[in-house]
Amino acid sequence: MKRRTLTIGSLVRFFRQDCGGALAEMAIIFPLLAILLAAVSEFGRYFQTYTTLSKATRTAARHLSNHPYNATEITKATNLVVCGKLVCAGGDELVPGMTPAKVCIESTGSPKIETVTVRIPHIAAGCGAPHIYQPIFDIGGLLHNNTFNLAIPVNPSTTMYYVIE
Repeated sequence: MKRRTLTIGSLVRFFRQDCGGALAEMAIIFPLLAILLAAVSEFGRYFQTYTTLSKATRTAARHLSNHPYNATEITKATNLVVCGKLVCAGGDELVPGMTPAKVCIESTGSPKIETVTVRIPHIAAGCGAPHIYQPIFDIGGLLHNNTFNLAIPVNPSTTMYYVIE
């Protein structure tokens, strides 16, 4: 059996080999890429939720500004925010977790109504309740930081002039 001797040349060749270098680089970069993918996905979903609810409040305010301000039309406007339709059946919400109890409809002016406001409040204070965004990924858990959370309130609001005399 031939015995190999350790020489400087063999050490240099050993350290110049790059077999497995790409795998080591990927092992270092992969967690960062996973966190970035989760964060971009969650921010995209948050803005989709905000845009959907913003358009829903705009549609409901437009409906109320052109119809008599009574309990029937307020119910229809609430259904427009929750389901996107005048009549809302359970299970067809525009945004998961959205309920009629979260919608706040107010008017200004007395006795003649001047404006109507449809909003989802930031905090629960008399009218409506906040809608909290429900993230899919626990980014705080990925970062080993339990205080970081993307479950934040979504609170769009729309005010329009009441056009019925």
